Amino acid sequence: MLAAGIPAQAAPSTERQALEALPLNIVTGGGALSVPADAPFQLAGLEQVVSESGAVERAAAEQAAAEQAAAEQAAAVAAERTAVQQAAAPAPAAPAQAAPAPAVEVAVQAAPAASAVADILVGSAYSQIGVAQDCTAMVEKALRAAGKSVGDLAPAQFYAYGSVVGSPMPGDLVITPGHVAIYVGNGQVISGGFNGFNTALHNLSDLPGASFVRVS
Repeated sequence: MLAAGIPAQAAPSTERQALEALPLNIVTGGGALSVPADAPFQLAGLEQVVSESGAVERAAAEQAAAEQAAAEQAAAVAAERTAVQQAAAPAPAAPAQAAPAPAVEVAVQAAPAASAVADILVGSAYSQIGVAQDCTAMVEKALRAAGKSVGDLAPAQFYAYGSVVGSPMPGDLVITPGHVAIYVGNGQVISGGFNGFNTALHNLSDLPGASFVRVS
């Protein structure tokens, strides 16, 4: 029963009573907390719950960061170890090159140089052209010019100064019975005592049946 003059308060509605009867759910980093609607609690208690939840979240974040840093450090160490191993590894050997084929040497036989003695004999014979002398005197002078020791010889004795050859070369002695000359090439000889006592250049064919002696 209400006192006179005091207005009566309206009774709470059924809907409000139902809402107040629902439990209070508090979501934190550690999970959801369900607090009964009729459980008395103070603001300080709620702050403590929220504070503890934040600490858990920070600890989890710090642990995740530490694990990531450790993983990055391990990866860096592994990369450095790989680089060191690659640097220490010996360089691959260059492929062996085939040995060059041996050069084929072609033996080239030089033409035999003209005998120095033959050159002297030919030169001496030419220098005596026009000199009045017999055939043996002309050849004896030529042999002495070539360093040979020569006396007063008969034509047949000149065989002793060399060897008989089949074909004449410049400087060879040309010997027939009773005559001796010097072959100078191109089918020609120089003889002393030709047409008298003259020393002259003439054809080899003027001395048929001649033998050829190569002075050694």
